[in-house]
Amino acid sequence: MSGPPIDRGWAFVVAFAVFISYFIIMGIIKSFGIIMREVILYFEIHTTTAALVMGISGAVYTVTGPFCMALGEHFTQRKVVFVGSIVAFVMVSLSSFLIRIEFFSFFFGVGTGLASAYVYGNGLVMIEIYFSRRFTRATACALTGVSVGTFIMPILVEAFLEKYSLSGAILIVAAIYLNGCICGALYRPLSFYAEKRSSDPEQVPIAMEKPEANENDVKQFEPVEIQTKEGVDVAGDIGNGDEVEKRLLSENEKGEDTANKVAKPKDIPKRPVWTFHMCGRKRTFPALFQFYVLKLPVVLFFTLFSFLVFVGYFNFILFLPLDAMSRGITKYENVALVSYTGAGDLLGRLLGVFVGDQPRIKRYKILATCSILCGVNIILFEIAGQVYFWMSIHAALYGFFGGVVLVLNTKVVEDFVGPQLFRTVLGMVLFFQGLGVAIGQPLEGKIRDETKSFTALNIINSICMIAAGVLLFMYPFVKRFQERSTKQAENMEFQVQKEA
Repeated sequence: MSGPPIDRGWAFVVAFAVFISYFIIMGIIKSFGIIMREVILYFEIHTTTAALVMGISGAVYTVTGPFCMALGEHFTQRKVVFVGSIVAFVMVSLSSFLIRIEFFSFFFGVGTGLASAYVYGNGLVMIEIYFSRRFTRATACALTGVSVGTFIMPILVEAFLEKYSLSGAILIVAAIYLNGCICGALYRPLSFYAEKRSSDPEQVPIAMEKPEANENDVKQFEPVEIQTKEGVDVAGDIGNGDEVEKRLLSENEKGEDTANKVAKPKDIPKRPVWTFHMCGRKRTFPALFQFYVLKLPVVLFFTLFSFLVFVGYFNFILFLPLDAMSRGITKYENVALVSYTGAGDLLGRLLGVFVGDQPRIKRYKILATCSILCGVNIILFEIAGQVYFWMSIHAALYGFFGGVVLVLNTKVVEDFVGPQLFRTVLGMVLFFQGLGVAIGQPLEGKIRDETKSFTALNIINSICMIAAGVLLFMYPFVKRFQERSTKQAENMEFQVQKEA
């Protein structure tokens, strides 16, 4: 079977690589509450200052996320993730010296933020490139890396802290980031298949021939001629991944019968580019922020939803270890609580894939319902007080409903805007998600220091999740408003043309 391995072969290797990369970056991020506890004790600082570390991480992710996705389109996702893992290793390693809290905050915050920016968005793009019919399932399986990482990494981090102290544990965490290079190396760009075909010695002579034969013979040679010539052109055009997909797909459709035809990749337009001159040469670079999509009411509506969800969802788990410690829970029970959220998250993602593929239920309704239930369990966790059994139950349910939210979030984006705008809107959604994390953590840390309690934080996080779910149920009204606005604009344009 020729052509790019869409929904088959190397596509599953890519999905596994994304799984491992998410296991690393998100497992470490969600374990920061455990590290924060030791940072507060080591530097003798307030919660606000410690939370600022992850605030820096979220801010760096927010600002550089779209930039890193653009770099992935320009230089290929493989190179960007590979380099990003090395940068994260160096930055986090430097933070292990623990010279001052400012020194630690800068290097650890920037290092983890860059790691998330380099890896997360580009991982989703690789899944989108390699999967079509199995896109939803592949995305879900890859994102279960977050669940497994949340379950396993807190236990490992606690063991590292106990055996090697804070400095040694952070150095080991830095070494774990370096494993992202292996994942990046497996992100084979589709241009690889064009290069492989163009260098095939058996196909080059055929492409050069100009056979004078009957109509059937011409049809037989035509796809071979296209694949060789186009393959050479595409292979030398950096950042032309979308064209590679289209052209290689065309070869498959012409050269294979219907029974063996591979799945069709999504027809995604290229990102707009910035053009500038450097050293006397004209250079282009993919545009980073495409705020024009925010003119669409549906996009603005969903970015607001994402902002509220990530304020409530991520801030709760980051402050969870400190909250539990303030209730007299032992550190081992504390770590177990975080792991329970990971176990629930894994089950939620698996169920989310199954339920999300049911045609009878709209995906956005499932997403909205689970967002509300996740917020409800945050407030129930607060009500549980010092009863560890109920704390564990609601921590696991928080992870379960949160897992459904995260696994359906990406797919609902595509449902709302279609594959044509998917990458552009995804970049904006990730931007606002990171903004919610960057703003929420320092702000909630300040509230914790002022109130001397985590109750206010749990209430805020619960309200954000519930409000996001209620907001998402209003999607039909927003959709009708957008359709009405579009129709009015088209009618106005037609009227102007008619009068002219």
